[in-house]
Amino acid sequence: MKKALLIIATTALLTTTSFANENTGCGLGSQILKNQDSVMMQVFAATTNGTSGNQTFGITSGTSGCAKPSKLVFNDKANRFVAENMDSLALDISNGQGESLNTLATLLNVKNKELFASKLQANFDKIYTSPDITSAKVIDNIISLG
Repeated sequence: MKKALLIIATTALLTTTSFANENTGCGLGSQILKNQDSVMMQVFAATTNGTSGNQTFGITSGTSGCAKPSKLVFNDKANRFVAENMDSLALDISNGQGESLNTLATLLNVKNKELFASKLQANFDKIYTSPDITSAKVIDNIISLG
């Protein structure tokens, strides 16, 4: 029994020093507990990041050691609009004009709506990649067209 406990303790000691702090992700916990190599401290940092909601804020704002995604649509109205108008938007994009497409351009603060419409029309197959595509993926695909 003592031998088993000694093996477990030795293994735990060796593994706690081999983990890098990247294991915890970004967020307040990772900022407070920087350069902590013990498993217990990394679990605490990861738990703090995940349960306090600060990791989500860090990702969307690019703070707390988090990198802001390059393709982030931080516009709840545009997200909701696409979700509620997937079919009419698909039809308008395929035609290169229409009320849904014009509304989306307005919500995304697009300056040149005609260029936007023609670019989306030319890349329809890259926007609506499958019949069961989600609205979030449609927005990601639109944003990725630049």
